[in-house]
Amino acid sequence: MPTVQRNDRDNTSAIITVTLTREDLKPKIDAELKRFRQRAAIKGFRQGQAPAEHIKRMFGASIFSETLQGMLSDELLNYLRDSELDVLGQPLPSENQKRYSFKIDQMEDEYVVEYEVGFVPPFTIRGLDKGQTFERLTISNLDELAEKDLEYARRRMGKRSNPESDIQEKDILKIAARELEEDQPKPDGWETTITVLVESVSDEGLKNTLLGLKKGDPVRFNARLLEWGNDEAKFRKYILNLPEDDARSVGDWFEGAIEEVLRVEIAELDEEFYSNYFGGGVDSREEALEQLKKNISGYYDVRSNALLMREFQARLMELNQMDLPDQFLKRWLGYNNAGMPPDQIEAEYPAFAENLRWSLLRDRLKAQFALEVTDAELRAEYARKVRNYFQAELPDHLIESSVERLMQDQKDVENTRKDLESSKTFQAIRAEVTVVDKAIPSEEFHKILDALTKKAEAEQESDAALRESVEE
Repeated sequence: MPTVQRNDRDNTSAIITVTLTREDLKPKIDAELKRFRQRAAIKGFRQGQAPAEHIKRMFGASIFSETLQGMLSDELLNYLRDSELDVLGQPLPSENQKRYSFKIDQMEDEYVVEYEVGFVPPFTIRGLDKGQTFERLTISNLDELAEKDLEYARRRMGKRSNPESDIQEKDILKIAARELEEDQPKPDGWETTITVLVESVSDEGLKNTLLGLKKGDPVRFNARLLEWGNDEAKFRKYILNLPEDDARSVGDWFEGAIEEVLRVEIAELDEEFYSNYFGGGVDSREEALEQLKKNISGYYDVRSNALLMREFQARLMELNQMDLPDQFLKRWLGYNNAGMPPDQIEAEYPAFAENLRWSLLRDRLKAQFALEVTDAELRAEYARKVRNYFQAELPDHLIESSVERLMQDQKDVENTRKDLESSKTFQAIRAEVTVVDKAIPSEEFHKILDALTKKAEAEQESDAALRESVEE
């Protein structure tokens, strides 16, 4: 009978030894030779009539090898299943594994094969209780943001004109400008049309100068004082209109003429405005502000929950430190990425290990809370996406046909499933812990969000090659 023995090297890795004897192997090899002889079409013989010795001589080694490997694999996988080990990666032949020949007429008395396996020790998730308190960021200046959005809406829907007699603070100017050098037009200097909102001009002196002009008037100015003067990339892109691949040096001083003045008159708060902008259901300034607050709150709720999920993840990772079979995993990564330099694996491994720890925690959470995304939930999510895209009531048959088409993309379906799983995981954790809202100004909120977004992007890059190799 085949035997399987396990020798733990530590609490995360083991050597599993599978032993097969000649008596275990021979009946199966003989049966495989017989089946092969019946199926084989050998030149010079009728099908199934080739001599057994001829079959053995020509194909015995490969049949022996495949049978041996198949039996070893079956014994190993059966053992791992029965032992309920939480195995990471795939078992690897041990580094000191003895090599065997596959001479079918010279079989060994026994074949002993060692496999190295890495696994996660049993653990119970800590930190899922009401004693764990988290702050969820919300917006303290919702009224102010709604007022700004209403003003923006009124300007967006307002009438446009091109006045020629004066310039006001809300006007947008187009200036045909050319680069200066020592108060004179620079030979082969940069020429462009600069577009600027007067109220955004950072220098009050230059702003007042522009307010005293009109269409067609000449103007000389330091472009750095318009906007984005302290952000070189944005200054070159949005003020100077330089292509990203243009590295030329451009001075700060320009002269030119005001080609166009664009003025948008603010729309009246009347039935036409409410109908055109909100599409119905809003009939007053108060109702407009409430609708805008609802929209703004929805925007920030998504981002607040994303920030809170980051906090959940960080706290759970801190409270549930788990050992990993580091040496085994590095060897496994090298085994599956033969062309990757060992120093790259070493460099990316710490980030890879942290991502793996979170994946293991997340999988344990899914099992603990029995989180599952059903096909019905997937279809409902795609139907929601279709409705949001068209922003209109659609017939059921049109929604259904759109869902069918979108769900042909298996990669997108898998990503959508993962998003729904993440949402369920978030809600499950939130129900177990204490969450307290903390209101902060929107400007501070965006600073926090931007910082964490950059950090997350850097983390995603830190082990990109290793994760990609595993996902493939």
